[in-house]
Amino acid sequence: MIGFIETLSDEIIAARQRANLTQEELAARTGLSVRSIRNLESARVTQPRPATVRLLRDALDLPARPSASARIRPMQLPLETPGFVGRSAQLAQLDRLLDGGPRRMSAVVICVLTGQSGIGKTALALHWAHRVAARFADGVLHLDLRGSRTDEQAVSASDALGSLIQALDVPGEIPCDLAARAGLYRSALAGRRMLIVLDDARDAEQVRPLLPGVAGCMVVVTSRDRLCCLVAGEAARPVVVDEIGPAEAWELLRSRLGERRLAAEREAVQRIIAHCAGIPRALTLVAASAATAPRLSLDELAAQLR
Repeated sequence: MIGFIETLSDEIIAARQRANLTQEELAARTGLSVRSIRNLESARVTQPRPATVRLLRDALDLPARPSASARIRPMQLPLETPGFVGRSAQLAQLDRLLDGGPRRMSAVVICVLTGQSGIGKTALALHWAHRVAARFADGVLHLDLRGSRTDEQAVSASDALGSLIQALDVPGEIPCDLAARAGLYRSALAGRRMLIVLDDARDAEQVRPLLPGVAGCMVVVTSRDRLCCLVAGEAARPVVVDEIGPAEAWELLRSRLGERRLAAEREAVQRIIAHCAGIPRALTLVAASAATAPRLSLDELAAQLR
């Protein structure tokens, strides 16, 4: 069940955006400080004073209490990758897209995280999505499109739409026709502020029917393909996910194996890092082998990688 304070925070963000007000304009209308409004919207303040709540509700014409029939706020994100490290440049890119995009309700913001297999696209998408989820008043949708698997295993656009419509708790029957499903999905998203994470997309044609039709949402897509058609046609913003550096690779191994074990065999660790060539999946697999065989020295493990 969604708590009152969390619902109030979400309501204020959504109502302020519907009223086309900035935080500064809402502050002027209520007499509150901009910092107070920011703290409440980000849930940094969990127990606002009743007078503050009344001022905001009066200014935004909100009911005294959240409606009992309010829609459930989906939060479909899987567990993020433990020990996530680095990616400061890519995280900053995503932050800039968010700060300049759906908060202003001016456009659907689409971002494509692209890179080779095992490079950490999904880990980056989930880490960032967990970090900013509270800023999306109507929740977060997540779907694994399985695009890197065989054609039979990849999720069709029609099936993907069916899953997303179910997550949005749309009443009535889900139509069979792809175009009808896409129309129902976009209608359900209208007026909502949501983050939609589409993982492992095969190509632009798989993704295109899953894009919202009106402003207010942000879509993050991960794919081995660069999705140039999506960049060209829908103005998707590409974010390249490349190899991590030696310092980040060391930090990843340290988070899995501990500083003491790495410090005891620094030369072996350096050989492991060089062999894995900055590929996070390779590093995590090596770390898993070392963690499940604590008596195996890292020197022996490095020798096995040759």
